[in-house]
Amino acid sequence: MVAVNVSHRRVDALIVASDGVCSLPMNFTADDVHSVARTYVKAIERHQSCLAVLGEAAVAAQVAPTARRYRAYQRAANALVEAEADMELELTSTLVWLWDTVARPVFEACGLGTPIREGQPWPRLWWCPTGLLTLLPLHAAGRHTEAGQSGMDRAVVSYTPSLRALIESRSWERSTAEGSMVHVAMPETPGQSDLPHVGREKQLLTALFGEECTTLSGPAADRTTVRRELSRHRYAHFSCHATAHSIRPASGGLLLSDGLLTVGEIAADHRHRDFAFLSACKTALGGLLLPDESMTMSSALHYTGYRQVIGTLWSVRDVVAADVAEGVYHGMREGGVFHSDHAATALHRVVRRLRDTSPNRPSHWMPFTHTGP
Repeated sequence: MVAVNVSHRRVDALIVASDGVCSLPMNFTADDVHSVARTYVKAIERHQSCLAVLGEAAVAAQVAPTARRYRAYQRAANALVEAEADMELELTSTLVWLWDTVARPVFEACGLGTPIREGQPWPRLWWCPTGLLTLLPLHAAGRHTEAGQSGMDRAVVSYTPSLRALIESRSWERSTAEGSMVHVAMPETPGQSDLPHVGREKQLLTALFGEECTTLSGPAADRTTVRRELSRHRYAHFSCHATAHSIRPASGGLLLSDGLLTVGEIAADHRHRDFAFLSACKTALGGLLLPDESMTMSSALHYTGYRQVIGTLWSVRDVVAADVAEGVYHGMREGGVFHSDHAATALHRVVRRLRDTSPNRPSHWMPFTHTGP
């Protein structure tokens, strides 16, 4: 595990390995991180804002088609194209900075200075960032147009909220029996963009889990029912929007048919569960004011008792989320049995495959993260 401590006096990477602990001085400042994070967050928020405006314009044009509304839709579509191009450039620039300045020195200090060749076992590396680094995609750091020059070419990379969380999650007792899945499906949510590919995920989970999959969809996915079913299932898949509260993590949660089911409410029934997949979820990118208090939705669910969590850094296209989910679930199935402990490696394979297909479009593959042992 690598905890990167960012302060205004100095920055150090604390590397915790099986053979001991060492401190690696880093060659950047807290101001550098603030500058990179601010530009990165602004580019993503602009894109997300343009996406929302386009959705509203599309609905308005469909409900009452007029020439004025059609022009508004065209302007929104053009703005989104421009914002997406700018975002891809900013994401690429951020990943290069993270690799050159933060990740590569750490990988080399950990003895991971060369890419893994075909057939070699994949080592694991966990990031535990602090401050504004919690907002940045350390798991995807790299020069992805250059062979072997990225973290994902040298290790399976995950996150942990803390060293204690990592140690405790490793010690949780795990059942060897096949578990059951609850699928929370919200193809339509008031005030949010529709998720038309939720049906694909339902078909996938039904095919894999059969009668062991309980689907709560639309009006049936209310706060009381979802909370009850989460307590009865070892696995959970959320095809819905969510919000992450950067200052009060327990106030973030899942957007359901009758409102928000908060992380705090889920945590109230604290019990160890095996796996959660947050698909196409919308998460806040705040935290610039109080970065040390920020927490992703994935980390928050991990704290509530989910041992392995796959999530997204921001709202992604549900077709991409469905493609990733399909690859991950098939990768976690072995000999007809679902293995939740395969989550990190299954996601790693899928994301690398997407990266190799479109290295210049990081928004297609870098939002997906794994939290847990």
